[in-house]
Amino acid sequence: ESIADQAFVEQWCQQMHIPVKLHVPTHVESTEGVQSAARKIRYQWFQTLKQEHTELAFIATAHHADDQAETVLLHLIRSSDPLALAAMKPREDTTSLLRPFLHVSRSAITAWMEQEGIPFRDDSSNAKPDYLRNRLRHEILPLLEDIRAGSGAHIARWADRWQPISLQLKNEIDLALQRCYQTEDKDCGILRVSDWKEEPLADEILYHLAQRWHISARAVPEIKGLCDETVQSGGRFESSHTTLTRQGDLLHWKATIDQNTSAS
Repeated sequence: ESIADQAFVEQWCQQMHIPVKLHVPTHVESTEGVQSAARKIRYQWFQTLKQEHTELAFIATAHHADDQAETVLLHLIRSSDPLALAAMKPREDTTSLLRPFLHVSRSAITAWMEQEGIPFRDDSSNAKPDYLRNRLRHEILPLLEDIRAGSGAHIARWADRWQPISLQLKNEIDLALQRCYQTEDKDCGILRVSDWKEEPLADEILYHLAQRWHISARAVPEIKGLCDETVQSGGRFESSHTTLTRQGDLLHWKATIDQNTSAS
């Protein structure tokens, strides 16, 4: 089917005198799943294209408002980071990406293409219930629309509101870390517990540090317990990557394996 999709695009672009660039990965493997691996390969290739064609100002993708609503729901049910609710941005200057259809529904795009006589194909994998995103698309969002018309667009608009909020929140967390946490070297860090307790975003600081040290978000309540005033020196938390040790007012973070290796 993908070969037929490729031929379809090539033929239409040839008719419209539009140049086509193709990338066929020789190997796709990921512990996060095929879709996630393919997404990474796709965006890496976009950056390669940008480097090869310096005259390109931006690379545009066709994500639409329905994709945005799905992304918000995905992050809501499986992400531990509230900043993730900002979902996809219409423009990313660091990666030179544009998403010009992010505020347009799929149905509106389809209607316009039919009106203009522009042919298109549907990827059959988008209908498979094997993937969480597809179940949100075909089961949850239609149900929400049935409960309240316009729910999908409403959810997508939440991403717009979260984007400036997430940037501000990230900046506040970074400033808070400067006040209560110091990096000794790439494998060691120290959290000053009494200073940490004064921070309004104390919990978010721990979630941020857990992510930085490759610790599951589910472990944050246990880490927070190590910061309790009743915990004596010597209290410990251990993960496969990091050991935390309480010493008086300090919570020491130390890598048990190379963090760069674990992240690769």
